[in-house]
Amino acid sequence: MRHYPLDSPRAAARIVVMSLIADGHIGSAEIEQLERRGFYARLGLRAGELHEVVREVCEDLTRCSYLTWDDACRVDARVVQALADEVRDERMRRDVLMLCESAVVADDGVMTCTEAAVIDAVKRAWRMH
Repeated sequence: MRHYPLDSPRAAARIVVMSLIADGHIGSAEIEQLERRGFYARLGLRAGELHEVVREVCEDLTRCSYLTWDDACRVDARVVQALADEVRDERMRRDVLMLCESAVVADDGVMTCTEAAVIDAVKRAWRMH
């Protein structure tokens, strides 16, 4: 996986993207929910930059053997730990978790096991419960 500067907008956005793709797809309701929650302003991204981050994450994941594709994308917990290590700011961490948790349930009100696994791995890495 590529590295981003600590506490950079893209480092934070990548964690949100990982939670979104954990179930194998990103739904339009998830994107709309992120926009309603102020995704771009909260993380310091310019409008539309989410799509670039999604592309970069997918490129990184397909170039490496960090995942197992079946009905969903299961990412190695060590990869999630490394991504979480790039976000140290407490406010940014809270915003990332709020964005992840609200977006993954946007389609149907349900958080899948794979989405929960990514979010839980991030919480463990940050020692947040």
